[in-house]
Amino acid sequence: MGHGLVSPSLSELAEEFKRLDVRRRRQGLSLSDADRYNTLFEQLSEALSACERKRKCDMRQFLRVQADMVLVIRRPEGQTQAKCLDFGGGGCALELPSPAPSENDDVWLDGAIIDGVRFDLHGRGVVVWRRVREDGTATAGLRFAIDSHGMRDQIDRVLYRVLDRFLAAPLIPAAATASSSDAAPPPP
Repeated sequence: MGHGLVSPSLSELAEEFKRLDVRRRRQGLSLSDADRYNTLFEQLSEALSACERKRKCDMRQFLRVQADMVLVIRRPEGQTQAKCLDFGGGGCALELPSPAPSENDDVWLDGAIIDGVRFDLHGRGVVVWRRVREDGTATAGLRFAIDSHGMRDQIDRVLYRVLDRFLAAPLIPAAATASSSDAAPPPP
């Protein structure tokens, strides 16, 4: 039987790291806070690299970060753009333009746009869940089909850009994040 200790989630570690990083940038850290900052950095780095070593696309094994970015999607009729709600090493959640793909459909990615700058992200994702909101907007969760080392590298590069923006963003009170309606729903 366990001792009742619960390990913090990756999101909780990232939030704590973000708070310490903001304090570090503004006023510096005490020795104990600097030690905690370094420990958190190591834990987050280890978690990200562990996901890469396992190479499994189960989204619960990857850090997911809310992202203010757009993914470029390749369709038979041409390219279109989809708002990305969150992004991680194993997949992402998107608001998809009509006609939205169904579960188990392939979605071909042709880039990511962050702050107006386009980054390589070429490959395939598979729709693992799909929801239609009351306003008719479709949201979907993609699991990346990582078919090459090149795609893994592109996903990691985009994730690092998203993490940079996440860490540079102002802190949001915990009560505000708990009621966010834009966050991707958990998988069924």
